[in-house]
Amino acid sequence: MNIYFFKLCWKNMWRNRRRTFITVNAIGLGVMSLVFLRNYYDSFHDQLIQNVIKYHSGHLAISAKTFEENNATHLFIGDVGRIRRWLRDQSGVVAVSERVVFSGLASSARGSTTVGVMGVKPEEESQVTQFAKKIVSGTFFLEMKPRSIVLGSKVAATLSAEIGSKIVLLTQGVDGSVGNELFFVTGIFDTNSDADRSLAFIQLEEGRGLISLPKDSVHQVAVVLRNDDLVGGIRNYFNGFFKGDSKIQMLSWKELQRPVVAMIELDRAVNRLLMFLILGVAALGIANSILMSIMERTREFGVMLAIGTARRDVIKMVVVETLLLTVVGVLVGNLFGVLLTVFFNQVGFDLRWLTSKDFVVQGAIVQTVSYPVVRVMNSLVVSGVIMGLALVVSFFPARHAGRLTPMKALRSY
Repeated sequence: MNIYFFKLCWKNMWRNRRRTFITVNAIGLGVMSLVFLRNYYDSFHDQLIQNVIKYHSGHLAISAKTFEENNATHLFIGDVGRIRRWLRDQSGVVAVSERVVFSGLASSARGSTTVGVMGVKPEEESQVTQFAKKIVSGTFFLEMKPRSIVLGSKVAATLSAEIGSKIVLLTQGVDGSVGNELFFVTGIFDTNSDADRSLAFIQLEEGRGLISLPKDSVHQVAVVLRNDDLVGGIRNYFNGFFKGDSKIQMLSWKELQRPVVAMIELDRAVNRLLMFLILGVAALGIANSILMSIMERTREFGVMLAIGTARRDVIKMVVVETLLLTVVGVLVGNLFGVLLTVFFNQVGFDLRWLTSKDFVVQGAIVQTVSYPVVRVMNSLVVSGVIMGLALVVSFFPARHAGRLTPMKALRSY
């Protein structure tokens, strides 16, 4: 094939401008939809993952074996110092938060409720999670006052508590003793997640004392890494370094948030199904356009065959015209798909018209507003699939054109 052959195919493609325009728009609309949806879904999933990391365990969580499954207070790490020193030497580690985790009964003068309590070092926890940024009243241990407690908004509402209110925490210690202490509310947070109705923060040393935990012992060490790609390497290195200690474990956020991972996989499966449906419509549009073009040009193909044009050249002409038509549609679709993504990246794509508020999956925040980001790989994948599909569907019209006989084709008009 030479340049003149391509020029001929290009001119043939625009002989019926209306049909070409309709086909190009159909392909472009399908490509635009797929590019935008893939960009949106990827950004939505990334946002959900970041919320899991920022409001729960970070990228990794170190704890005693089976603690994450049972949340039993007697399953603690006895000497966190060696873990702290090991983490300090890892270049990929950005932030670390040591935690004491237990449940208890919180009571005020106006009510009581069960809560999950985290004893933390406020300056460390502020670097690992976003609770300090979600304070709606008071502060997140800003003044480090003794016996301070920070409550979720729904916990505070149940207890009719406000800043300065007295809260009594009652729990059982690891030695079987009863822990009982008076705290003063210094902050209330609102994340619009399950944490608001079930979580309270106190300072680490006071948490240890309340449940009679030995000095330098913790239940969990949350770790935030520079990026998610480092999770596997850091975990493998940890398992190798501490292979002699069978009592501790390091779990990734995927293992700690299996329902969230399952939801993301289900969402991706639905996305693939939607992609197949759009591709099917695009394929029918391409095939219909090319077949109509061949039916209209039957006499033309008959003349070409009568003057000695090889059947393979007729077939190649049909295939090349199909691919050129698809290329134009793909370019138009990618252009508008990228522009649509950029637009919603600035203003946000809001699903609030589908739901009245944010919703949660296993406590993880799923925000209704997402900001899709342009991803070149999505455009390349969609373009490649559409081009491959066009090549496949062009085979049937091309085969029909190649089987024409000159006499029969010339008599079609």
